Amino acid sequence: MLTSFLKSISYLFHPLLMPWMGAVYYFSVTPKDYSPLKISYWLISIISLSVLLPLVLYFILNKLNKVQTIHLKTSKERIWPLLLNSMIIGYLSVYVLPESICVELHYFLLGIVITILMGLVLALLKFKTSINMMSTSSAFIFIVLINLHYSYSVSSAFVVFVIMMGAMVSSRLHLNAHTARELVVGLIIGVSPQLLLLKNWL
Repeated sequence: MLTSFLKSISYLFHPLLMPWMGAVYYFSVTPKDYSPLKISYWLISIISLSVLLPLVLYFILNKLNKVQTIHLKTSKERIWPLLLNSMIIGYLSVYVLPESICVELHYFLLGIVITILMGLVLALLKFKTSINMMSTSSAFIFIVLINLHYSYSVSSAFVVFVIMMGAMVSSRLHLNAHTARELVVGLIIGVSPQLLLLKNWL
């Protein structure tokens, strides 16, 4: 029962969903007057490019024997998915949501690109950091920063952030998917780029 619950956390907060979840939260709280049609276009673009396209690419990589399972259990398996995903998110940040259209989401996506590239460098160095922790921490710190930006309740968002990070850590450790060190590194490289880029839009 516990194992099934912890597995569901990993799927609920899957790395591919984090850019979309961050964007959904942003559009639900921003006071900026974006048209519903544009919001729909952006959200559909994000989920198409950051979720559906990587799944298609995974099956291609699997057929080419570049990856063995969707869980990417080794550092070697992570190289191509991380490289391709950095290009996809980079495209979203430059061409779909550039700074001139939505500065907050532009830098959120750019921060994700930096996080992915840091994870890629570590994979090349044969260190398997937690992609789940990288992506989840990146999205949830963005939510906290958005609340701060718009003078909403930071405390409630921060509490949710801590709970979700705790659930993610428990899930990955219980399932023996990662060591504590790999999770801590994932948290650091997930949060750091968002904080470093904060000055550009806060």
